[in-house]
Amino acid sequence: MSIYLDNAATTKPYPQAIQKAAEVMTENWGNPSAIYSFGACGKATLEAAREQIASALGALPGEIYFTSGGTESNNLAILGAASAHAERGRHIVTTAVEHSAVTKTVRNLRREHDYAVDYVPMVVGNLDLEAFERSITSETVLVSVMLVQNEVGTVFPLREISRIVKRRNPNTLLHCDAVQGLGKLMFTARELGVDLLSVSAHKVHGISGCGALFIRDGVRIFARQFGGGQERGLRSGTESVALAAAFGEAASITFKNLARDTSHMTTLRDYAISELSKHFPDAIFNTGKSCAPHIVSFTLPGVDAVSTVHNMSARGIFISNGAACKSNERSDSKRKQALEYYGLTDAQVRSTLRISFCDSNNIDEIDTLIAALRSQ
Repeated sequence: MSIYLDNAATTKPYPQAIQKAAEVMTENWGNPSAIYSFGACGKATLEAAREQIASALGALPGEIYFTSGGTESNNLAILGAASAHAERGRHIVTTAVEHSAVTKTVRNLRREHDYAVDYVPMVVGNLDLEAFERSITSETVLVSVMLVQNEVGTVFPLREISRIVKRRNPNTLLHCDAVQGLGKLMFTARELGVDLLSVSAHKVHGISGCGALFIRDGVRIFARQFGGGQERGLRSGTESVALAAAFGEAASITFKNLARDTSHMTTLRDYAISELSKHFPDAIFNTGKSCAPHIVSFTLPGVDAVSTVHNMSARGIFISNGAACKSNERSDSKRKQALEYYGLTDAQVRSTLRISFCDSNNIDEIDTLIAALRSQ
């Protein structure tokens, strides 16, 4: 029997989510834009899912726009906000450790559209909020900060960042990539004080290929995808009703059990850190005090992380050496850069592993992993 400890990469879909998707694909597969009754059923299913996502985020249904996932949500938020408000300025503030779906989109604006970009540095494992405040000017059109850092699990202080942004420039929009925080932290979009917020289905036991973007009522952004005008003209393309319905179902289950499950994951995280410390006295823990309940990033000096991932896989134990999306790139430079901002040397980066939990993991699995690490 396999042990899956890479839930930050993706989560196993809930059976109820799979069942919901299958039900839609076999019984309610009409185009939601069609005006006849079969299409209206698809539309009703889509809107029910929108209400479920809105409920999970403490938002209004009209503030939720379905996308193909977190990457598209981030792209739409950043590019759409920048183009809609270019007359206010061409300056963006973000952090040095964002997901590549944010950093590459911002880089495109800098290279192709002459935007100035400030990258807020890290200080002692968290953002330098003083530098953050200094970076916001009258020309800053957008700030983009993730909720949970996907490599090490740091929770960034979005509420405080929101207050800084609005104090420095009330016209500046604040975007949050909450993909890694959804279902792991208790928050609403309004509590965070954000204008735009990205989420993805497959991080909360939904099915890959569906995400959503929260756009606060009254915030204007421009479309980046053109066609039939779906999603109120902001994201053209026939919606995947089945995936949206599965996302809604998964979100409802996740948030119904959120307090219980986050407590369980916190217990697993703390136990893993304690046991790894006991058996590997020289281990370095990159996951600090202000961290999400589901991620443990640790460095085992002298151990080759890539070989270890393969060795564990051969034993049916699945962990990672970092974000899954990096394996699709020719180099690991983005992960290396992110970890270096947390104080790791190049050699330490090559010895860094990440384990991440969901509600179905247990302490026995952690014990099995540690035994396997010790015997490799």
